[in-house]
Amino acid sequence: MTAPPLNPEPLDLDILREMYRDSPANLAAIDPRLNATRIAKRLRVGRARVAARLKAWNKSGFLVRYDVWLNPALIGWQGAWVSIRVDHPHAKPTLLGHLAMIEGAVSGLELIGEWVSLGLVAPDAASLERRIGLVRGLAGVRSIEDPVLWDLPKPKRALSALDIRIVRALREHPTATLSDTARRVGISTRTMTRRYSALIDDSAVWFVPILDFRAISYPVVSVGVTLRPEAGRETVARQIRTRYPLTLDIGASVAGSPAHIFFVVPPSAAHLEELERFVGAIKGVINVEAQVMVRIHCFSSWFDRHLETLTPPRA
Repeated sequence: MTAPPLNPEPLDLDILREMYRDSPANLAAIDPRLNATRIAKRLRVGRARVAARLKAWNKSGFLVRYDVWLNPALIGWQGAWVSIRVDHPHAKPTLLGHLAMIEGAVSGLELIGEWVSLGLVAPDAASLERRIGLVRGLAGVRSIEDPVLWDLPKPKRALSALDIRIVRALREHPTATLSDTARRVGISTRTMTRRYSALIDDSAVWFVPILDFRAISYPVVSVGVTLRPEAGRETVARQIRTRYPLTLDIGASVAGSPAHIFFVVPPSAAHLEELERFVGAIKGVINVEAQVMVRIHCFSSWFDRHLETLTPPRA
């Protein structure tokens, strides 16, 4: 990292929430084309402040790029997070290279210490277990926890031939203007705008930010919280934010699950144990797991291959 580190501010989290539009934050529903003017208006702050923060994300290296994903449910596939414990932290770089070659591997979240979280997609439970078996046999893997299935939004329709062309163009240039993308696809900007909005609103396409948490001056902690059925997530979230204002509620990993994820930025690494104790003492919390995030890796060739499998309906 050569650029000065990013000092996180409450405005950064406010901007992220706005970029998720009306969806819960889940790291796969951001709309990168919401411009600074619109975000500033929604937040009731000056446009220059928002624009400066977005520029700082890029300049610091925190926001590396965006990747464009298909919703795996479009072809009937399911996704899961797989937590992998390695023999030694030094094994992680080599292991991540090997994980990228597993069929269905789409992303990896590198954590401080002995853990890596793998994003894996598969057509059915048996295929998912076979892929996990391949991971289990890789050098450097000590153990694997049970997979946590993604709570996938159901696409509202199949993709048309034009949609597929648009998705290919978006994957090549995720942050190009809609007018530039329209020219590459060979359609009008008006048609492109309408189709783009439909792809986002129909849960067919996700813009996934590839983030490098090493670019932030404070640790970013993924806090997994298991709640009792009667406990309210919003109540727990408010209590966490009272002590740690820089908190982003990611939501549940599985529909109906008592487990929820919060991204918390404490004042320093010295607060990590205190953070875990504080959250664990909140009424209704059964269990807490806190892990410091390092960076997100993207293994996105699966999406390019499976674009070819989507047969558009006849006109």
